[in-house]
Amino acid sequence: MDAASKDRNNKRNYLIGFIVGLIIFVPSLVIAKHHSLTGFQLTVFHDVNNWSDSLKTPALWITEGLGAGYAIAACILVSLILKYYRLAWRFFITIGGAGVVMEIAKQVTKEPRPAALLHGNNLHLRAVENGLNGFPSGHVTVTTAMALTLWLVLPRRWRWLSVVWILIVGVSRLYLGVHTPNDIIGGFSIGLAAVCFLEILPQEWLQKLHLGSSKLLVKNKF
Repeated sequence: MDAASKDRNNKRNYLIGFIVGLIIFVPSLVIAKHHSLTGFQLTVFHDVNNWSDSLKTPALWITEGLGAGYAIAACILVSLILKYYRLAWRFFITIGGAGVVMEIAKQVTKEPRPAALLHGNNLHLRAVENGLNGFPSGHVTVTTAMALTLWLVLPRRWRWLSVVWILIVGVSRLYLGVHTPNDIIGGFSIGLAAVCFLEILPQEWLQKLHLGSSKLLVKNKF
């Protein structure tokens, strides 16, 4: 397969990924606006939230170390230290864009967190969150944006690390009792759409914005 054909295939795959992200996001947004935690979603939530309290410390380390400010700073700073300036810029743009959409979704839905949805009943609340709105999960949103950006530059045999990264952060948020399964799905859909959106932009735009994925691992160049 020549380079042009490979590029077209990649664009098509990322277009599919972007569409899938939107298809997942829209119904999750609608569900969040109903402000309820019932049915299958409630079952999944309890199945994870009822795990042993002995997992609390690892879960807190995971959620903050891999899904919040520390992880964002690490992705950008390590890229800069290694002189992968385009990769650092891609992390910054993707995480920032996903974060903006996430905040808009939080204001649109204003979905309370599980403690409020369940009125404090039958819930193990193991973390304190400052934000009142649960949908979508900010930790999962930025984790997905980071992990899938890393996916673009990882060798194929190591890409499973991106999937595991997203999964363990998502599960930790359920276990800690601060998000519903729908919040996790919504956060994932935003991160997925953000990464794929950049990949489907015209190549000339990517070059002007210094975001072309084919050059993310070019050192000493921006």
